[in-house]
Order: sequence, then C-alpha cells, then structure tokens
Amino acid sequence: MNLRNLARTGLTAGAVYMAVALPASAARLTIWDLKLGTPVSQMPAWIEFRAYACGSNGGPVLTPLKGWEEFMRCRPDDKGLHEVYFEYDDEEEFIARALEDGRLARNAGTVDKQFPVVTSALFDDNGILQAVRLITDPRPDYKVDNFLAFLKVRDEHYLYGAFITSQFSITIARDCKRLELAEGEHDIGGQFTKLDCERIDEAQRKRYVVQVRYYRKPGQFERDPTTGQPTEGQFESQTRAEVYWLGPAR
Repeated sequence: MNLRNLARTGLTAGAVYMAVALPASAARLTIWDLKLGTPVSQMPAWIEFRAYACGSNGGPVLTPLKGWEEFMRCRPDDKGLHEVYFEYDDEEEFIARALEDGRLARNAGTVDKQFPVVTSALFDDNGILQAVRLITDPRPDYKVDNFLAFLKVRDEHYLYGAFITSQFSITIARDCKRLELAEGEHDIGGQFTKLDCERIDEAQRKRYVVQVRYYRKPGQFERDPTTGQPTEGQFESQTRAEVYWLGPAR
C-alpha cells in the first residue's frame, strides 16, 4: 500500500512513517491521465496531485487552491477559461530521497520525458475541462541537486518540441510555420528556432498547439556589451504545448 492509500485509510502518522521504506505500488498520475470534457466533479481525487493554485500561463503561481473544485477562484483568461496549476504527486520522490536510491531520476518533480514542465488544467465556467497545458519549466535549473534527477536543463528545453510534436502526430512541413527573427532578436551559435504548430483531429475532437522557441530576445547577448565577458542564461529556450477539446461530436 502506498502513502496515498495510507492517507485515505486514516492511519496514524507513525504508521505512515513506517511505510516510507516500502516501495510504491502504483504509478503516479500525470497530465495525460486527465480527460478533456470531464466535469470538475469527476476529475481525479485531489490527493493524486499537489500544490494546486491559479495558474498564469506559465508564469508565477497565484492564489493557492484546495483542489480542482475551486477553479472559479481563478480569473478567466482571454478565452474565458480558468487555469488551475498543479504538480505531480511527490510521494515516490520523497521516498527515493530518503533512501538515496535511483528512483529519484524517474520520479523527481513534475516532468515529461525528463523535461521539467509547468502543468495546468483549464476549465470553463461550467466546470468542464476544456484544455491542458504544458510549458517547460526553468526552475529546476536553480536547484542544487538537479543533477541527481537527470532533468533536462533550460538550454535544451526547445528540444522537447520534437517529442511533443511526435506525440501529437504533428508533421512539421504540414502543420507548422517557421518564423523569422524579429528586429533586435539574435540566433544562438548560428542557429535559432521559432516554430508555431497546430493540428486539428476531428475524430478525437482535439486541437493540438505547440510553440518552440530558441533564440536571443532583444537585450540578450552572448557577451556583455560593456565588459565583453560571456553572459549566463541570456537566451530563450522553451516549448509550450496545449490540447483543446473541440466539444462533443455532432
């Protein structure tokens, strides 16, 4: 029995503590376990995820929430959707850290294909799950033990685009538009990526949207213009992925 199940049974803290040394028996849920079109009342139990809050389209988390059911506390976006930020259950990560075993590498944080991601669910006013969103997350780069988890670092986050477009059956030549650098933007070592992709799957009633970015924004430089010294972190490397529900079949 894992800690989630122990919590449901109401066992004492001592019993839960003793269970830490036991291996987890069930894989944790991820964003791919959320079903578009689901009413908030039928979403996975709050204990399957953690750290619920109002999202800000990949930015800092806003109002803390107790669970999905508080979605209306989040201000609607320009599409009228309420964004609920959440993180993956950290039970197995906690156990792996306590036992210093290799499971940390596959259970650390909220990740997809070893890329740290910001995940959120978007509900309409009626509490129907209309979309899910993943955005590569730069925050683990600043954790001192990130190397133990083998997470992809920020300068590789644009590479997540290749994985997610494949998962969404997006064909670059057919479904994507390559954008040119705008005024003040620069390549990185002679290369850059600004890719906007979209595919509609009528059979599955889904719309897939992916954006991939790898370049220097205006004001970002390889070397400091004043000192000539190499800069650190002055580049954009990000992948955004969204799946929207098209509604029930007609």
